[in-house]
Amino acid sequence: MKTLLITSIICLGITSLIFAQKVDFSSYLAFSGGVHTSTPSVVDKHGNIFVAGGTRGGLKVTIDAFQKNYKGHTENDMTGGDAFLMKLSPKGELIYSTYIGGSGSEFYCLQMGLDDFGNVYVGFTTDSKDLPVSNNAYQKSIKGENDHYIIKFSNDCKYIASTYLGGTDGDHWTRLVTHNNTLYLFGKTKSVDFPITSKAFQKEYDNSAPPDSAHRYEFGDITITALSLNLDKILYSTYLGGKSLDYIRSCSFGLDGKIIITGQTYSDNFPTTTNAYQKSMAGKQDGFLTILNQNLSKIDYSTYIGGDSTDLINSIFVEDANNIILTGETKSPDFPVTSDAICGKYIGGNSDGFIMKFNLKSNKPVYATFIGGSKTDWLKYIAKIDDEKYVLVGTSSSKDFPVTKDALYPSINGGMDLVILILDQTLKITEYSTYGGGSKQRIMDPSVNYAKEGNLIISSMCVSPDFPVTMKYAEPDSTWTNCIWKFDLNNK
Repeated sequence: MKTLLITSIICLGITSLIFAQKVDFSSYLAFSGGVHTSTPSVVDKHGNIFVAGGTRGGLKVTIDAFQKNYKGHTENDMTGGDAFLMKLSPKGELIYSTYIGGSGSEFYCLQMGLDDFGNVYVGFTTDSKDLPVSNNAYQKSIKGENDHYIIKFSNDCKYIASTYLGGTDGDHWTRLVTHNNTLYLFGKTKSVDFPITSKAFQKEYDNSAPPDSAHRYEFGDITITALSLNLDKILYSTYLGGKSLDYIRSCSFGLDGKIIITGQTYSDNFPTTTNAYQKSMAGKQDGFLTILNQNLSKIDYSTYIGGDSTDLINSIFVEDANNIILTGETKSPDFPVTSDAICGKYIGGNSDGFIMKFNLKSNKPVYATFIGGSKTDWLKYIAKIDDEKYVLVGTSSSKDFPVTKDALYPSINGGMDLVILILDQTLKITEYSTYGGGSKQRIMDPSVNYAKEGNLIISSMCVSPDFPVTMKYAEPDSTWTNCIWKFDLNNK
């Protein structure tokens, strides 16, 4: 029987339902060798977890590994490293583990996708010239200083296909998602010859403000590419962006199949539509919400979203045909929150998280609020869970982040910890809120998957002297390590 507690926390009204949350398992996966990377994961229909990351050797590989040995740069080279792929059972048991890499670096911008047949796709940025490609690969060799690379495995971890993809300059910030038997690849490019199809919305790279050598990393357009699942054909491809730096952070699909993307832009000429909610930039960096048709030939809707400082949108959830829920982070005290916000005032010393419910029909936010404490707070993920409630996951360095009395981990003592929240249907009542782990740990760029029946999978880079680990596939060093948690939100 659940006991209802009512508690009051400044700027975040909380109705705390006692959740019997627990950690089903947690694990160190592979040490990174001191370099930041990403640790994405996906969950198949059987509850098995595929997780990828970057490492400098010492990976526990299985006897059937696609690549048994490390091939990357030496440990003294801070740019080197291989990717890895693991498959874990729903209980966290190791089923499969392999390196994926060449003689260069496969460390950055790792992402994963899972198709309707259970096949898994791993994508990353690479400068290796010697990665394996399939006989019918769309692009069989690297073209630029960095290219995308995508490799496909079956659900039982057999190699199927792989390809490079890019132009003659830098292509990276790889993002992957599958939809309707199509693999969508998103990235950032400085290549004027990135492969673009004839009906693309934006056929040319916008270099209207070309960078000087001191600012060459501050420029780049988004690329959106629809690939065949065999990785042998480009179906549609377009640039998207303005004269400065544009990033994609999240992608989803409307009920009509249209592509919905969010992210951040420094470009004051980022493409917006005539009916945009916010037609011009309000700060140095704004978030954006953009909807494209399926063949990438037209933007149906596009708007900036932000205040007078820096804002970015990390995650998107499509509620229905008209309502989209966005989460992200902001440094703007004038970020457009609504009058009924549970926290209408910017608190963060460095940044606050935010939630926004945006209605396409009325072309405006129908609800928006800050969420955070007095230091740095980022919201990275939102999804609808059982009972029509919402789960949010982010990171926080705020010792006063609003947690409920029944929090699994009620406090932190430094670092940047996970935060996990459950909100009601209105997004205005926090039913549960907790930190996510060790009291002094640092978490970077968590990847989150909500599985049915209250199972929440979070994979991330971490540095944690007291990480609550239940099993180890690697002995961590004192720097960044690839980690994974499985939380049971309902203790089922």
